[in-house]
Amino acid sequence: MSNQNDVNVRKVSFGIVTSVVEDGVFLNDALNNTLVKYQYLDKQKRGYITYLCTGVIERLIEMDAVISSYSSTKINKLNPNIKNILRMAIFEIKYMDYVPKSATVNEYVKLSGKVAPTRLKGFVNGMLRTMIRDDFAKVNLKPYEEYSMPRWLYERLDLEFGNANAISEAFLDNRGLTIRTNLTKCTPDELRDILNKEGIKVTSIDLIDYAFLVKGIDYLEKLDSFKKGLFYVQDVSSMMVGVMSKVTANDTVIDVCAAPGGKSLHIAELMKLAAQGTVSDTKSDVDMGKVMAYDISEDKVRLIRDNIRRFGLDNVTAKVGDALINNNDLNKKADIVIADLPCSGIGVIGKKPDIKIRIKNEDIDNLAALQFEILQNVKEYVKPGGKMLYSTCTVSKSENELNTRRFLETNPGFTLKEEKQYMPTATQDGFYIAVLKREA
Repeated sequence: MSNQNDVNVRKVSFGIVTSVVEDGVFLNDALNNTLVKYQYLDKQKRGYITYLCTGVIERLIEMDAVISSYSSTKINKLNPNIKNILRMAIFEIKYMDYVPKSATVNEYVKLSGKVAPTRLKGFVNGMLRTMIRDDFAKVNLKPYEEYSMPRWLYERLDLEFGNANAISEAFLDNRGLTIRTNLTKCTPDELRDILNKEGIKVTSIDLIDYAFLVKGIDYLEKLDSFKKGLFYVQDVSSMMVGVMSKVTANDTVIDVCAAPGGKSLHIAELMKLAAQGTVSDTKSDVDMGKVMAYDISEDKVRLIRDNIRRFGLDNVTAKVGDALINNNDLNKKADIVIADLPCSGIGVIGKKPDIKIRIKNEDIDNLAALQFEILQNVKEYVKPGGKMLYSTCTVSKSENELNTRRFLETNPGFTLKEEKQYMPTATQDGFYIAVLKREA
């Protein structure tokens, strides 16, 4: 094992930031892969890497506005490695004030000499020292830059909801993880006690009495409670799909885009709890319910199966299936269809800030068209009297309310029973759910 004192955490972080910004790697993947490699580092250093990398990506647009305020060279003409060095250094100076500014400058000047031409060390040094000396006086951020949002997205949110500032600020809140108790293995109180013993801070959430906000987790896979399947990491608004499904013990549920399986598992768990006390010893008298989870690739289905095993549920199965292609064997077989569909992900920017540098305005209309095509296919799986729950993790009206209206206009046999648009807050993501009942 390497000596953790030999590890330059800024250089490690630079590798993560560069892979996300330059190579298009997902931030969570880049962080997780790196932290697995350096899992021998102490909690403080791992936390430093996570906070720095997440913060730089989250505030990237703001960082670039600051650089543009001081650099005589246009930002798109800067050496890419120097640009990332400056982004990281500025974030440290502005948002990690427990780090001495002189150390920040010295370390990033040294790092710049290792990843870019040596002559650029003077440029980095001069830029950073000037910013510190005049306390960023040259910077005059526009509202979308202040919240580090793409201008088109900030303006779209303001047009659709009239409160782009509040939505954008919610994305910047440090909310921690939300988890859902596996009620088939323990009670919420038992889980709280177990997590407290593992050094995790646990806070109750009003909306769902078996959900918690947790902080202090260093490495999720190290927790015995996680390995034993005592809880599932899931946002509160996403949990509401299970709650609003109103699943019963005998239902047949089809989840068409299920990976990694959170909603399927939640519904299977609620189904099992509903069956308690109603099943005979032989179980032959009762048509036990089941959840059939599908996703497009074997890799995605493997994730679902791994979670099924960890959670210990025997009433849910996972198979490969394309939501765009009709499976005749499933037509009119489902009491409930879960259609949690691919979307722009705008509602989860708080957890996945790289969405801000990945999504484009034109993507939203393309995704809305894809969602509608999937809905038109999987509606066939719903029994007369059954229902379909259409959900997304976005706050775009084109992907949500407008898609639901379009579906209802073209499918008069369905009616809207319930609809909720959850806006992002300090404790939940932005999320949309529509419950559509098939009357005939």
